[in-house]
Amino acid sequence: MADVDVSARRRIHDALTQRGFQRDWSRERAIYFGALDPNALKVPVRIDVTDLDFVRPPPIRVDEGYDVKGRRLPHLLDEARSFCYYAAGTVVLDRYNPGGTVLQCLEQADDVMRQAVRGKSNADFANEMQAYWSSSFVLVDLPPGFTGRIKVRYLNLRGGDASTGALCADGSWLLAAHRANGTSIPEGEDCIVVSTEKALTLNPDADWPPTNLSVLNVWLKWLDPELVGVLERSFVLGEGQTRWVAIKASNGTFILSASLPAMLRKDEFQKSRRTSIPAALNRFAKKTDIERTIGMSADTDYIFSRNLGSQPNLAGKRILLIGAGTIGGFLAHQLAQSGAGANGGRLTIVDTDELRTANLGRHLLGLPYINTNKAEGCCAFIKQQLPMLDIDFLAEDALKVIARQLLPYDLMIDVTGEEALSLAINERAIRSGDNRPPVLFGYLLGNGALAQALFTDSREYACLKCLKPDLARAARFPSLRVGVDVVRERNMECADPLYIPYPVTRSVIAASLVCEMTLAWAAGSIGQRFRSHLFDTSQAYQIRDGNPAPSRECPACTRI
Repeated sequence: MADVDVSARRRIHDALTQRGFQRDWSRERAIYFGALDPNALKVPVRIDVTDLDFVRPPPIRVDEGYDVKGRRLPHLLDEARSFCYYAAGTVVLDRYNPGGTVLQCLEQADDVMRQAVRGKSNADFANEMQAYWSSSFVLVDLPPGFTGRIKVRYLNLRGGDASTGALCADGSWLLAAHRANGTSIPEGEDCIVVSTEKALTLNPDADWPPTNLSVLNVWLKWLDPELVGVLERSFVLGEGQTRWVAIKASNGTFILSASLPAMLRKDEFQKSRRTSIPAALNRFAKKTDIERTIGMSADTDYIFSRNLGSQPNLAGKRILLIGAGTIGGFLAHQLAQSGAGANGGRLTIVDTDELRTANLGRHLLGLPYINTNKAEGCCAFIKQQLPMLDIDFLAEDALKVIARQLLPYDLMIDVTGEEALSLAINERAIRSGDNRPPVLFGYLLGNGALAQALFTDSREYACLKCLKPDLARAARFPSLRVGVDVVRERNMECADPLYIPYPVTRSVIAASLVCEMTLAWAAGSIGQRFRSHLFDTSQAYQIRDGNPAPSRECPACTRI
């Protein structure tokens, strides 16, 4: 063992023993027994300080025999009574002060325990309700505000024999993904969806969890009396021996299910006395087992909004992406992950090139897509990952696509990296006048030394040609250093006679720059229309972001 580890363990041992903890020497792991809030509550715990890196707070577990006058404690996350005293990611623990770090953790745990025992942490039960409810889940994709009857089905979403529980309406992308795997939709089991304005939480003074109908109704009466009896009543309608109830609350969707006791499965009840099942179930309440399941959100609003917080996503937008090469492939995926193609929107990818082995080192796609059109391959790859999106491709000349009279797009993005083609797209957009959708250009300069992007939507600001009105003269905003030559290499064996070498990192970040601007456009505030990201100071200058005005010498926009 390294001397530094020996020193750390000694300092931890000294700190804990001074705090009244004793080590369990019968274990190989460094586990100490002691008490939280030793002067008042004296909660017996054990702390594991085997991990000297302190990547995560040392695990603290509450003794199994401890209760608080019948009350249950929040923050006990599993059967081993692991005590959550620091939320994940809220603190960085100092591995170079091991003794002080362990005492810091115990002080935090003391405070959390005191708050819990005094009933000041009851709201924490609601925040952690999923951990208390169940470890199993079904995916939930329901229309906003939906209540009523629906089916719980086990769907084939990943191919093979694996199935995933899903609670979803007929138009859900989950059903479409199941059908795409060549399987018919299963009948499923009846589920009643109800809602409550309250957050589901557990009653800290009652039995938990509800394992039978009797305990369930006691809990529901305490939580929201209007929910009492919903499971029993669900057996009056529908068929089958099992019913599900999904409770939509402010802190999530919580699902429970039960099967009829054998006595109530007889024809006497199923055919002629169906309406008497709820009353009969009450007589068998303690013998009617309850299963609990978490409802995991899987609707597109949740999927594409969760990581963006309050920032709008790209759902509902119609985007034409021109170029599915080294930048365009990664950009297509980022746009899709930002919601492009969701909720009535569409992402259309345009490219005429096919993927070659020479592309594999810096393209989104890999070997399975060799000799496939890049736009088609990107479309197929993204649909496999995110099948709920509306994404299509055009293996056509981009200029022919944008020459059509009606362009059903809200935004056009050009990341071809071909300057002549980009200038032609810029020219077509200017000629179209106010009827044109905005155009966002993204590209790399030199040997990937600098990524740039320009958003064009108004005559008040520069078009792409305004950045360099005369090809024979310097650009308005010089980017590459004087004397720096762009290196081009030949690779005849791969039928790729001339290419510009740079690493894949430049492609990914250039795509990210364009995606950032696309999200800004979707939010209604593009901000700075001309943005740059510098990679190599030896080849290029740092260019200040801004909103350049049109150039009076521009041959493209000054003719309008």
